[in-house]
Amino acid sequence: MKSARVLYANLSLRVRLTASYIALIVVSITVMGVGYYVKSSEVVLKNASGTYLGLVRSSNQSLDAKFAGVEQSAINMHLDEDLYEFFNTTNLQKKYFNYDNDRRITRVLQKYFPTSEDVYSVNLATKDYTFGGNPNFWIPKKDFSASDVYQIGMNARDRTLWIPTYNLLEKFYATSEVSSTKDKYVFTATRLVNLSLVSNNLLRPMNKDAERPILLVNFQESMISRAFKMSLVVKDAYYYVLTKDNEVVSTSNHLGSKPVSREWINSAISKKSGTEVIEVDGKKMVVCFDVIPTTGWLSTMFIPYNNLLKTMPNMISFTLYSTVLVLVLSVFVASIISSKITLPLKKLMWGIKQIGVGNFNTRIETYGTSEVNLIIHKFNQMNDKIQILIEENYETHLKEMEAELKALNFQFNPHFLYNTLNIINYLAIENKQMVISNMLVELSEMLEYTAKKSGEVSFGEDVKYLQNYVYIMRQRFEDKFNVEYHIDPELYRYSVPKFFLQPFMENALIHAFEDRETDCWIRVSGRIEDHTRVFTIEDNGIGMDPDMLRRVLATIDDPVSMSKSIGIANVNKRVKLIYGSQYGVEIESQRHKGTMITITLPLPSTRVLG
Repeated sequence: MKSARVLYANLSLRVRLTASYIALIVVSITVMGVGYYVKSSEVVLKNASGTYLGLVRSSNQSLDAKFAGVEQSAINMHLDEDLYEFFNTTNLQKKYFNYDNDRRITRVLQKYFPTSEDVYSVNLATKDYTFGGNPNFWIPKKDFSASDVYQIGMNARDRTLWIPTYNLLEKFYATSEVSSTKDKYVFTATRLVNLSLVSNNLLRPMNKDAERPILLVNFQESMISRAFKMSLVVKDAYYYVLTKDNEVVSTSNHLGSKPVSREWINSAISKKSGTEVIEVDGKKMVVCFDVIPTTGWLSTMFIPYNNLLKTMPNMISFTLYSTVLVLVLSVFVASIISSKITLPLKKLMWGIKQIGVGNFNTRIETYGTSEVNLIIHKFNQMNDKIQILIEENYETHLKEMEAELKALNFQFNPHFLYNTLNIINYLAIENKQMVISNMLVELSEMLEYTAKKSGEVSFGEDVKYLQNYVYIMRQRFEDKFNVEYHIDPELYRYSVPKFFLQPFMENALIHAFEDRETDCWIRVSGRIEDHTRVFTIEDNGIGMDPDMLRRVLATIDDPVSMSKSIGIANVNKRVKLIYGSQYGVEIESQRHKGTMITITLPLPSTRVLG
């Protein structure tokens, strides 16, 4: 023991540090390895279950997005003028056998429900006739009201009802010998369509004696199979989509019986989502389940417990290889660290403290081993370079600010121009009026302004660009909003940052009025107060509650948000870079009362434009 202590004391500091570090790592890794091996299987299995639950949730989210889109389209149909005109009559029978009328209704339905491989057909059914697509003629055109599907649709007055999967041939042609290789299994979203017409800002319902049609959206059962196909990666795993009444909507286990009871399904639905281990036909199964919000159906994935374990790595080999790898890395790291530690540490620390108080002329005499000489030599060189770097850093910072200012002026997203071209195209097809010519003139002026160099421009040019934009957006939103301008003429003598008003107008049109159709106004004001130019953009839109306002204000000075936005953060950053941090953008907003954006700029004495 004594000889060992003597040997250890005679070792160099580097060797002692390396040996101590390796010993500590070996003990720590050994203790951790044993504990890891004991708990790893359970933890990995739990994580694997969570992974497959994530796959189920992902598949559900994909399906729910499509189902929610159908429900929203069904709601939008209630205000369709063509459908209102067609069905708002007490004598529909005269229109039933007219092929042109059937095609007319089909085109209206395709507007709300575009053709998709997931959708088998979309129909509007009355008690005597069924309008819309009819692949393979498996949906009866007459006497559809005798089916239970029609009766369910009649009860769907306030919401969309979802009918589990059924065979079209068995449902409507029970005695027919018709056969086909195409999918015959569908599930249906149905709703009573109580049409209305908006006229002169008033909502006109259908005649009380007019028959309300039933919307039928028939989905291919195979769309659910496709959604879950990539999730079944474990051998013998299968999925079920079940209703609360234990009816099968879709499954990949066509030969087996229903694996769970109605009680278990109701319990799972109440939990919304999760993972459980249950017995199915005497086999231990891991069940990952999640509820589809739109339909209320339960998606489940059944994974054999033993097969799931086989997908896990060999814990003994994994622990052993990990320990060896860590030990090798530890030796390497310990050698590097110990080589940096030398006896004259106090001198080196003294030199560092001198630098900390700003004394960059500090010099340390070199002595000791070659490693220490190199460190001290580099330390002295560092002091010489710091003085140079301080001066260079100041110049570099100025150049970075200039480059950042230039980059900010090119961040504006061309998304608006694409929308404008779509509007002009729509008007060219539908109206063929002089409005198109006017819009082209406005757009050309905007493009000409956009092509100008970035930086500061005449305030009059920026206002003209804003007016061009407002004109086009009025065509898009069919004059549902008004814009007022209250601007001090004196302001037109000065320059302003390019595009500093339009982003706020765009925010108001897109966000503030999304829930309003009438009595929308935006007021653009400009005035001079105490050698400061003050511009405001005020609207009577939906406004923001305090929490949302705080989140928006937090993004103004956030560089990450600024780099992704062409609006508030971008304008605020450019104003501060050009004029100083005391100027910029402020926001005031109240829920259901509107929002006011205030932009402050200095009143320069040398920025007057001719």
